[in-house]
Amino acid sequence: MKLSIIIVSYNTKNILDECLSSIYNSKIRDSFEIIVVDNCSKDRSVEMLESKYPDVILVKNDVNNLFAKANNQGAKIAKGEYLLLLNSDTIVYDDNLQKMVDYFDTLDSNVICIGPKILNRDKSVQSKGFANPGIMERLTMCFKLYKFLPSCLLPMGTPVKKDIPRKVGWVSGSCMMMRKEEYLRVGGLNENLEFYGEEPEFGYRTYKRGYLTCYYPFAEIIHLGGESSKNPPPPLSSSQIIEKKIVRLSRYSLLQKETVGYAKAIKMSRVVLFSAYIKMFLSSNKEYFRTAIDWEKKVIKYLDEKLNETTAH
Repeated sequence: MKLSIIIVSYNTKNILDECLSSIYNSKIRDSFEIIVVDNCSKDRSVEMLESKYPDVILVKNDVNNLFAKANNQGAKIAKGEYLLLLNSDTIVYDDNLQKMVDYFDTLDSNVICIGPKILNRDKSVQSKGFANPGIMERLTMCFKLYKFLPSCLLPMGTPVKKDIPRKVGWVSGSCMMMRKEEYLRVGGLNENLEFYGEEPEFGYRTYKRGYLTCYYPFAEIIHLGGESSKNPPPPLSSSQIIEKKIVRLSRYSLLQKETVGYAKAIKMSRVVLFSAYIKMFLSSNKEYFRTAIDWEKKVIKYLDEKLNETTAH
């Protein structure tokens, strides 16, 4: 078996149907299997899969195991040489998956992960790979140094002028192809993270262990993203907004703890804060940057509190 496609689903019946149909209608020469890990959906996703896609390997969870753990479940039963972690809100077309497999076959064994160009439904670009967390990476992005510096001077994963295959820090979790043996060897996705940061943590952790992640622009996948929900959420109350910000801070700080650590994360946030002050000074839209500055100050304060808690113990 060449490829195991793993899709985690939670109440995504209609878009999952569209995703699976697109896979079967695409041009894949190599042998493949599809594993759907259902996180206790209540929208009859399981019934749809069992009646319409009997060849799909279905894992039915009694609880919502979230993104990382569910993907790891699929990886453990996969038979393919390569794993493709694919979101249920993606559309595959033409021979793009085969292009990814063919490209992976040409790479050295220390490349653990590749990702394609991610497009919106209208074919505009959504993502092209990302840089690992770091001071120089933040400086490059905040001040858009990639517009002026030659690519040889840019940190790995920051944007370059020419859209070519290249090493990056991490790729979008909507479509990540992995070497199965290496994925399992490093422990898969980090199950300590919930809903936030699984991909950058995986990229950073594997890079520190000597592995590489590559972006491949000649394969493309459509990621619907926010389109998967047709009904906009109701407006939040003041208390809900505060709670949402606390959750966001908590998840961000956990990601920093699992990657660069609190001290370095604070330095990175100070780079962002410094750039925001400069941009506010130069911009006519002062209010936008005041909001950004206020948020970054909250981030620094929260991370500093976490750092003090850690050192106190």
